[in-house]
Parts: sequence; C-alpha cells; structure tokens
Amino acid sequence: MKKNKLKNIISLRMPAGYSKLIHGTVIVLSLFGVLMVTSATMGKVSVGKTLFAGGKELFFVCVGYFMMVFFARRFSFNYFKKYLVVITLAVIGSLLLTMFFSSAGGASAWIRFGQVTIQPSEFAKVYMVLLIAVSLGDKHKVRVASGIDLVKRPVLVLLTIILIVTVLQRDLGSAAVILAISLLCFLIPSQRKLSKLQKWVLILLVVGVFTLIFLDTPTGLKIAETIFSKLGIPEYMFKRFESAANPFLDRYNEGYQLFMGLAAMVQGLQAGPFGKGFTNSDNKFGYLPEAQTDFIIAIIVEELGILGILIVVISYGVILFNLYKYAILARFEAEKIVLIGAASYFAIHFILNIGGATGLIPLTGVPLILVSAGGSSRMAAMIMIGLAQNIISRTNSSQRQKAVQST
Repeated sequence: MKKNKLKNIISLRMPAGYSKLIHGTVIVLSLFGVLMVTSATMGKVSVGKTLFAGGKELFFVCVGYFMMVFFARRFSFNYFKKYLVVITLAVIGSLLLTMFFSSAGGASAWIRFGQVTIQPSEFAKVYMVLLIAVSLGDKHKVRVASGIDLVKRPVLVLLTIILIVTVLQRDLGSAAVILAISLLCFLIPSQRKLSKLQKWVLILLVVGVFTLIFLDTPTGLKIAETIFSKLGIPEYMFKRFESAANPFLDRYNEGYQLFMGLAAMVQGLQAGPFGKGFTNSDNKFGYLPEAQTDFIIAIIVEELGILGILIVVISYGVILFNLYKYAILARFEAEKIVLIGAASYFAIHFILNIGGATGLIPLTGVPLILVSAGGSSRMAAMIMIGLAQNIISRTNSSQRQKAVQST
C-alpha cells in the first residue's frame, strides 16, 4: 500500500484527460529556452561555464517537470486550504529572508545557496492565484455586508504585504506582475457584492494601460519627470520611460541595453528569415549585458530571425488559447480563476518582456517565461501549468461522464 502511494507521488505520468497540446508546447518551449540560454551565455564565459549554465537550466527544467506532474496529479483546493497558514508563512518568510542576502541589478530579491539562487517572488505569483481562487471563488451563497468585507481578509491584507515586501526589495517588475495577475483574477468571481469593486478594478486596469501609452509621449514624459522628482522616485526609473520613448536619446548610458537589443534584432532580420544562425550572434559577446535574461528575445531574433519569433509567438499562443478555452469550460469559479490566473501569468510576462525589449514599454526586468534564464521562474511556471492541467483533467473527465450519461 505504502509502495503504491509513493509510486503515485513520484510518478512522471500526467493524469488522464490532460491537455497534450499544452504539455507538448511547454516541453518544446522549455528545451528551446535551454538551447537559447546556452547560446546567449557563450559570449560571457568560457566553454566550461557555458555548458554549466546550460546544464543548470536543463536541471531546473527536469525539476520543474517533476513539480508540474506532481501538481497535475495531486493538487486539490482542500489541501491548499488545509495548509494555507503554513504556505502563507513560507511565502512571506522567504520574501523577507531575501533582505539578508546581497543584491543583484539593484534588487534584493534572491536567496543564495552558492551558485544556486531562489527568487521567492516567482512563487508568490502562483500563491496569489490560489489564494484568490479559494477565498473568492464559488462564494455565491456567502452573506457579507459588502464586497470589501469578503476581499479584505485574507486577500487584500496578504496582497498588500507581498507588494510592500517586493517593492522594498526594489523588484518592481515582480510587484507589477503580482498586482496585475491578482486584479485580473479578481474579475472572475460572480458574487453579487463584488460587482461594484470589480467595475472599479476594471477601470483601474484600463486607466493603467492608457497611462502607460500616454507616458510614451513627450507631454507624458514631462509630467512623469515632475511627478517622479516630487515623490523622490529614483532617476533611473524615469530614464527607463525616457529610453522607451526614444531609445536613441541616451544610447551610451541608460538606453544602452535597449539600443543594443534593437540593433541585434535588426541585424538578425537583415540576415534573412532564419537570422545569422544558431550560436552566431555577435551582440552576445559583451555588447548586450543581459543577453540570457531580459534580452533573450534579441538573441533569438538575431540568431534565428523570423523563425525564432514564430517559435516563441506560436508557443505562447497555443498555451494561452488552450488555457482560456478550458477556463470557459471549467465547472467552478475557483477552477476558472486558476486557469485565468495561469493564462494571465504567461500573457503578462510575455507583454512586459517583449514590450520592454522592443521599446514599446519601459524595461521591467521581467523574464520571458520558460525561455529566459532563471530556475525559479521555470519552476514556478511549471507549477502553474501543473495546476492548470489538474483542472483540465477534471474538466475533461466531467465532460466524458456527461457524454456517457447522455447516451
């Protein structure tokens, strides 16, 4: 009995009814990411260290795959509710623990164990999706005086704590992602008392998008500069907005990375539909500092041209389309929230990373999920997919049962 239980826990087989299309796409995109990170690292270190970097990413893909299968097979909302206090303490405790480790790129967002680092904010994104799902999903019959009474404990309190800690870490990119995912998930519950709050959240999201567009104009930049200086916000943050509006304005200082990233993409597209060829990037040799992380798309386009763009865009498109499709089919609100949360997780990272690397929006330091270097983001993404596959499996099983009963 114990052997069967252990075998079930460590099994690498996905549950019946999972989405093979999502599964295959995630594997292909992950392995593609390992290859591109290995190539991007070639320009910075020796052959041995390049192989180590590629091997490390492959290791995290394997660990992430195991975690994906585990959550796809074993996850239940009841387990999450049962251990919610422990999980909450672990998430917030790990976020606070980063303050005791050295910073990188101006942010103190990592826990370090020698050559291995863990970024707790990546897992906080997954945590917030599940927290909203169990706290606000399927609450039609719950009697509350107002929507804020239903939201403030524990969702609003814990979201506020997590956002404050990530901002103190100077990890504003992660804070923005956590907030955006949480707000989008909040729009799903159909509890009548939440409708007014949901309208305000929708207005906030729309205003936020138009504000970003406005800040990309000369008038918007002048207003932003005044506001940033009065609020004491670091100058480098305003410079990111300025560089996004005009990458050529400060191409040797704050705009250097963006300018070189754009140059790399142009060179790849000029070389032909297949770019310069795999491993043949010139800009990774010291010209593009964050080639394997923030600007991995620049190396992809330089080396693989339009083919590289299609691999990334089609892969993300397949994942997002199927997650939204199953969100519509899901039976319960909690399940819909997890699927929408997973789709939002991938979509927001894609928009912020690609938008930042192409100068459409300011740089945020957000990775291109499953492609950029980073063990924590890979594992968190795999967990998110595992949770989605768990719900997809149950949804498909339910639909099969209905089909059998109707015949």
